[in-house]
Amino acid sequence: MKMKMKTKWIAGAIALLLAGPWSAVAIELTDYIDPDIYYQDAELSAMLSVRDGNRDQTSYNGYGEVDWELEYSTLPMKWRAAAVGTFDFQRGANDDDDSEENTTFDAWSDAKLYQTEAGNGLFYFGRVEYGYRNIEAQDLPENNRAEALVGAGYGRIITATPLMEAIRAVEDLQKYGIIRGAVSDATHLKLAAVIAKEQEYRSRYSLREYEKFWYEAMEEVLRNEGVLAEETLGAMGVIRIQDILTVENVLERKHGWEVRAGLGFQIVDYSGNEADPLFRAAFEYAKPFGLKWQFIDVLSYGTILDDWDFGDTDHNFSNRASLTYEINEIIDWINLWDFDVILPTDSDEDETYVNHLETGLEFYITNTVDLVTRLEFDHYDQGDNSNDDVETTFFVGVTYTIF
Repeated sequence: MKMKMKTKWIAGAIALLLAGPWSAVAIELTDYIDPDIYYQDAELSAMLSVRDGNRDQTSYNGYGEVDWELEYSTLPMKWRAAAVGTFDFQRGANDDDDSEENTTFDAWSDAKLYQTEAGNGLFYFGRVEYGYRNIEAQDLPENNRAEALVGAGYGRIITATPLMEAIRAVEDLQKYGIIRGAVSDATHLKLAAVIAKEQEYRSRYSLREYEKFWYEAMEEVLRNEGVLAEETLGAMGVIRIQDILTVENVLERKHGWEVRAGLGFQIVDYSGNEADPLFRAAFEYAKPFGLKWQFIDVLSYGTILDDWDFGDTDHNFSNRASLTYEINEIIDWINLWDFDVILPTDSDEDETYVNHLETGLEFYITNTVDLVTRLEFDHYDQGDNSNDDVETTFFVGVTYTIF
């Protein structure tokens, strides 16, 4: 009897954890279909792992990263850009282990023009990519790569983060008695639409003045719904909304799918080859589960076209799957799995399989500083390579949000 009661208690606790404080909210993040959004984020991260004792020398593994991304989306078009630069250094525990440094930089930008009135069907796109690497650990030379691509696709992925912010704001205002009674799904969506237009208010009223007009627009939405306890949000209401939108972190939420394919030129690759035609195809899927889970998966394929013929060069497959869980307003659990496969057409060459798995927690200390813990597993397998053990690395570090 005690065992059964204990099992029920544990199951109930897990269900409560997964449901979170928003379990009573009827609206789903997939209800948000407004494509208009401007989003920009830049972060600087640094991590360090040091081991000593019972070894020839102190070993260490350090890592730094600068990450920037931008999305500008309207009904007929979407423009995205991203750049990430990494620097890591490491030294083994043996006397003959030297310090090694590795540097990489990758950037890309694409633009999509939708051909349907709904803005969620057929689209044409253009994409450019650039990469730089200097990998001492693998004794690779310093080199660059660049490519350009044009093509077509179908579908659309909607960024629903504004609705998540609206749900948080309403829940918080209800907690402090500024909102009384239930808030309809329609009002949640109207409030999210105003939140999504932050950049528009900045452009119209200036960076210094825009917030008061932005908050007034949110107040008008709630007043028209008739849920405000008073006629206005008041000082407390404004402070609470400001805290949700500018101080607390909200993980990016997305939903939808798209498939795309295109032809282009590999201007230069890491081996120095130039002006090779290429083919790229990808499928992307995003799905929030409830209000706490977010899943995103990107499956892609690429190959070089030998005299514009398929099948004469290596086939490159890659899949990136991410799963995030918002434990509460200040802690997120983040998981990532990268799986890459290179299938050579030459029977004398070996197939290559690369796995990278990471899991970690992010603790949001302030609106600009996060504490990060991350556990990584890496495995590289190519033919009879002798060093095919799984490498395990644990990081503790900080992330600074630049803007």
